Amino acid sequence: MTDTLGRHLQLQSYDLKNTRDLRTLLLEAAYELQAQPDLADAHLYLIGCTLVKKRVDMEVEQFKSITHPHIAGRILVHDVRSARQSEQLVMDMPRLISDSTRKPSTASQEAVVVYLLQRHLQSLPGVSISTIAAETKASLPTIYKVLNTYEHCIDKDPEDKTLRLRYFAQNDWLYWIQRTNQLSSVYYIDRSGSPRSGKRLAKELARLQREDLAIGGLMGTLHHLPALDVTSSPQLDILVHGTRRADLSFITEMDPGLERFEGRTEMAHVVVHFIDRPAPLFEYRDGQNWGSLPDCIANLQKAGLTHQVNDALQLIKQGLKP
Repeated sequence: MTDTLGRHLQLQSYDLKNTRDLRTLLLEAAYELQAQPDLADAHLYLIGCTLVKKRVDMEVEQFKSITHPHIAGRILVHDVRSARQSEQLVMDMPRLISDSTRKPSTASQEAVVVYLLQRHLQSLPGVSISTIAAETKASLPTIYKVLNTYEHCIDKDPEDKTLRLRYFAQNDWLYWIQRTNQLSSVYYIDRSGSPRSGKRLAKELARLQREDLAIGGLMGTLHHLPALDVTSSPQLDILVHGTRRADLSFITEMDPGLERFEGRTEMAHVVVHFIDRPAPLFEYRDGQNWGSLPDCIANLQKAGLTHQVNDALQLIKQGLKP
């Protein structure tokens, strides 16, 4: 948002229920202010928050106490709890800019790793650091941190100044998966009594023709590794290229019977995962978008399908043998 005083960042959270999500939102605002010096401040709107207001105030105060004053003083939290407050908010503030089409603009270390890993799986040649930066939108410090962390499995060519993954052991896979799965997912359940199968939901997803949506999880893994010996899962994993603030209204377009679900995750019929990086690495084939193999395997681990993850990694290892 821009006004006569400069540019302002606005973040909205609906029905926030725990301190972890509140801390994540505060941290996201701090990172954005640090990354974009031209931002005047950041406004966080907690709409319908179920945390006790005193706890919200305490969390915000503690966060600001450990944050650089130049950042802390520019984070403003608006705790909107009543319908009247919501109406007043609409009247008092400029129209909010929708985040439904917002895509991540910066890359984490995990984004750099998955880019190199994807090239490794496709047996592509080495690339220069400048190419990695251009393809992933990662900063040079982020890239060098990756090179230090994964130095044991990276080959560097001193002549043409390129690098590539030489191998990726199971421990490296699990470390990357654990870090990339830190981003929360969203779960949906069909309460109609006759839920559609995962394959049927996948067809409905394809019908939407959305470039920012792809199939992940077990179905996506089987697309990449058809030799994987597993029983088809009734659950559909959907990858969304965007942040946690992405618009998920497409779920209703797929199946109006799906409802957001906060219970036991293994009961969900649809799970939405966020690809929070500039390059989603989706692959379009057979009329459908598919997530990258590393992302699909990360979905398996998040679902607790450890045996299937191990089998998939073994198939990959066999396929990469010279």
